[in-house]
Amino acid sequence: MIRLLSSKEYSAKLKATIQQTGRLGFGAETAMILDFASGRWAEFSHDDATGNLYITFINSETPDSFEIRSSSGYYYIATSQLFDSLGYNYEHETYMFDLVRQPTLDDQLVGQVFLMKERQFKRKEKNESDVI
Repeated sequence: MIRLLSSKEYSAKLKATIQQTGRLGFGAETAMILDFASGRWAEFSHDDATGNLYITFINSETPDSFEIRSSSGYYYIATSQLFDSLGYNYEHETYMFDLVRQPTLDDQLVGQVFLMKERQFKRKEKNESDVI
């Protein structure tokens, strides 16, 4: 079978970033494409064999889900305890994730699944002169 690979599916880069507080924040474009305004929830999965981290977006709460919250149009998930348990040093490092669609896992994880492809950077140190 030959299928068309539409440019619509590849035109936007979906991203998330662990904030210094431990929250997982989403850019406006990502929030719009994933329709967070309609009330979504997320579940996280970790593949012990590969080390891959996945996020699954769902439309209703489950015992294992995290609420996607909004504040002034900014969407985030309260994930500090999750990332602490996974060993992320988000207070001193910046972790950005490119969200790569994984439709073959949708049935298994019961939702819209994305691989969280990690990029890590040193967080800029704040000088006392930077604080007003």
